[in-house]
Amino acid sequence: MKATEEIKSRLDITEIIGETVKLRRTGNAYTGFCPFHENKNTPAFVVWPDSGSWKCFGACNDGGDVFSFLMKKEGWEFLEALQYLSRRTGVELEHQTPQQENERQERLRMHNLLTTVSEYYHKLLIDNEAADGARNLLLQRGLSEETWGVFGLGYALSSWDGLRKFCLGQGYSDDDLVAVGLLVKKDTGRVYDRFRDRIIMPICLQQGQVVGFGARVVDSDDQPKFMNSPQTAFFDKGSLLYGLDKSYMRIREEGVAVLVEGYMDVIAAHQAGFTNVVSAMGTALTEKQLRLLKRYASRVVLALDPDVAGDRATLRSLTVARQNLERESAPIFDPRGLLRDEGHLELDIRVATMPNEMDPDELIASNPESWRSLISKAPSIVDYVMEVFTTGRDLQDSKVKAEIIDDIVPIISDVSHPAERADYMQKLARTLRVDERMIHMGKMSGFGSRDNKNRATSDSDKPQKNLEVIDELENYIVVAFLRKPEVVARVDRALREAGSEVLSSRDFGITEYQRLFEIIKASINQAGITPTEYIENNMDAGLHESWQELCYAGNELVLEDERRIQDVISSAIRLRSRNLRHWLTELQHLETGMRDQGDLEQAQNYQDLTLQYTRALRGLQSLLRDYSNPLSALGTNQ
Repeated sequence: MKATEEIKSRLDITEIIGETVKLRRTGNAYTGFCPFHENKNTPAFVVWPDSGSWKCFGACNDGGDVFSFLMKKEGWEFLEALQYLSRRTGVELEHQTPQQENERQERLRMHNLLTTVSEYYHKLLIDNEAADGARNLLLQRGLSEETWGVFGLGYALSSWDGLRKFCLGQGYSDDDLVAVGLLVKKDTGRVYDRFRDRIIMPICLQQGQVVGFGARVVDSDDQPKFMNSPQTAFFDKGSLLYGLDKSYMRIREEGVAVLVEGYMDVIAAHQAGFTNVVSAMGTALTEKQLRLLKRYASRVVLALDPDVAGDRATLRSLTVARQNLERESAPIFDPRGLLRDEGHLELDIRVATMPNEMDPDELIASNPESWRSLISKAPSIVDYVMEVFTTGRDLQDSKVKAEIIDDIVPIISDVSHPAERADYMQKLARTLRVDERMIHMGKMSGFGSRDNKNRATSDSDKPQKNLEVIDELENYIVVAFLRKPEVVARVDRALREAGSEVLSSRDFGITEYQRLFEIIKASINQAGITPTEYIENNMDAGLHESWQELCYAGNELVLEDERRIQDVISSAIRLRSRNLRHWLTELQHLETGMRDQGDLEQAQNYQDLTLQYTRALRGLQSLLRDYSNPLSALGTNQ
C-alpha cells in the first residue's frame, strides 16, 4: 500500500475531481453537484483536501478517496486507477521481473494481432467483391455503412486459409493464431480459418481492446447461425458484454442497462439512438457480467424474446433445475438465479419481452416509442413470473391455484429483502383470492421451511468475528472479515436492529478496503465454493498485495468463541459511529459556511442532514451499550 499513499501525498484531490465537478470553497472543504446522480439544486457533493476524501450527502450517499472517485467515474478496476495515477504523479509501481515483462510484451503482441485482424476483416467488408452478400444482408437489416464503421463490422472470406495467409504475411505464426482462437488445429496437425464466409463482429473490452469475434452466417443454409471465438487467455465470454465499450457512458448517465440476446439487436439499437444496450452473446447471464454492469447501472432490464422467458413449462423446469444446477449451467433466463444475484449485488433487475414475437431490432425499427415504453415499464422478475403463470389460467380452479402457488413461492423465496418477500406473498394471495396464511401451508413449505431455513443461515446465524478497536479500525475489521467472511451477516443484523443500514463499502475510507469488502460480501451470497475460495478467485492484481498482507496479519486472529464474535460486531458498530461523528462535524462546518455566505436554503439542507445523522448515531450508541466493554475478553487496552 506504500504506492497508494505516496500517490495521495503527491496529489491535490480537488484538482482531480475539479476536472469533472465545478467546486467552490466552503470553509475547509469544497462543494459542488454530485456527478453520479441527477441534482441541479443542492450542491451536496463535498471534497476535503486535507484528508484527500470526498462524499455525497445526496441521493447516492457514496464517498471515498481519489481512487474510488476515478473508479466510479470511469468504471475502472482498482488496478486501472492505480496505474493511471501512478503515471500522472510519477510514482513507480512495483518493479516487474524479466519474466513478467516478457509476459506483458507477449500479451501486447497478441492484442496487436487481434486489432490487425479486426482491421483486415473490416477492409474486406468495405471493398472486397466477395463481401457483396454480406453488405446486402446488412443493408437489408437497415444497418448503414456508418454503423458498420462504428462497430468495426467485417467479413471473413469463404477460403479455408485466407486469414492465415494474411497473418503469416504480417509476421505472425500458426501458433499465434491458434492461441487467440482464429485458427482451428486438428489432431492431425492440419489448421484452417475458424470463420469463413461470415459477417464479423469484433468483441471488445470496455476500454476498446479487441479480445475476440462473433460471426454471423451470410448464407442462411449454413450452420450454426452464430459463432464466437473459443475460450482463450484473452476471450472469456462469461465476463464480457458485447457493445459495452460503446454503451458504458450512456448507461452511467441513465443508470439503466438494457440486455438483449444478439449482436444485431445491439447494433440496431445503437443506430436508432438507444445506446444503453448490450448483449450477453446468447449465453446464460453470469454474475461477472452483472457485476460489470453494476459499475455503471442501478437497473438492468432483460429484453428477452418470448420463447426464452415466456413459457410456463420452461420457467417451471427452471424452478426445479435451480436446486441442482450451478449458476453457469442455467439457461439464459433463470429467475431464481437472477433474484439471488439481484439481492447480493444490490441491483434492480427487470424483465421485458417483445410483443408479437418481434425481435428487439424489429420493434425498434418499426416503433421506437413502443420500445422506449417497454423498457421503462418493465416489471420486476417476480411480477413478470406471476404474470406468466397466471395469464390465461382458470383462477377459480383450486388445483390451478395450488399449481401456481407451488411454482411461484420458491421463486419468491429467493427475494433477498424481507419486506419485498412479504409484499409479493400478499400480492400472490390477492391475485388468487386466497388467505395468505394458506400459502404458507402444505407444499408451500418450501417457502416456509427449506428456503427460509437457508436464509436464516445466511442472514443471521453465521458466526461473527472479533476485532481490536485501535486507531487502524478499518484494517482490523477487514482482517477479521477475511479470516471468517460469514461474520458480516451478524454485523448487518445488529445494524438493522439499530435502525441503521447494513455495512457497505462506503463505511471504509481506504479504496483497497472498499474493494476487499465488496468481494467479501459477495463471497457469502454465492453458492458452490467456500467464501475464502471465492475471495481468492475474485482478487484482481491491483488488490493482491494488500490481500496477502491482510491474510498474513489474520493468522494471529482466532475467531472461534462468542466473546470474540461480539468484539467484531462492536468494532463494526464503532466504525459506523466514528464515520457518523465525522460527518456530523463536517456538516456543521458546511452549515455555518453556507449561512455566512447567505445561502440559507442550502444551510437548511445541511441542518436536516445533521438531524438525520444525529438520530442514526443515537441508535448506534444505544446498540453499543449491549456490547459493553467488548475488548475486556481480549485484555486489550484502548
